Amino acid sequence: MKLAAICLVTLTAAAQSPTAATTPPAIPKVRLIIGLGDVKGNASGILTIRDGTLHFQAGKSASDVPVSSIDDVFVGAETTQGGGKAGRVVKTAAIAAPFESGKALTILMRTKVDILTVAFHDSDNAMHGAIFALPKGQGDVMRAQLIAAGAHTSPQQPSSQEAKQ
Repeated sequence: MKLAAICLVTLTAAAQSPTAATTPPAIPKVRLIIGLGDVKGNASGILTIRDGTLHFQAGKSASDVPVSSIDDVFVGAETTQGGGKAGRVVKTAAIAAPFESGKALTILMRTKVDILTVAFHDSDNAMHGAIFALPKGQGDVMRAQLIAAGAHTSPQQPSSQEAKQ
């Protein structure tokens, strides 16, 4: 009886594996900085690659870019200031802090993110670009997924840090 249960679980997992392998995992908490007409700038959402499209979902707004229309993908890094309610509280406290000690508070709110820039053309062959802020370390992962899905890219240039070494 135990052998039959183990075989059933193994067969079920094997049947589900190809589906998981064809759809790369979504990257949550991505911020669209600018560039997708159907979605407002600075919208936070989920970025996925599925069925030959780069899909960004931000609440009820969504936008799709066919991977075959992507001409290039660039990845960079940036340090950003934390936002939201916590960011406003810290900025207010920093202003009120004596002897310029508030500068230390704002340093605590800084985070590093990867910047993903996707250059693509539409059906009229007009060039467009979309810029996303991803969690640190996810930019190269998304670039590799886009290349695997068929996006056109130029050879990746070494970053300024790599060039100095």
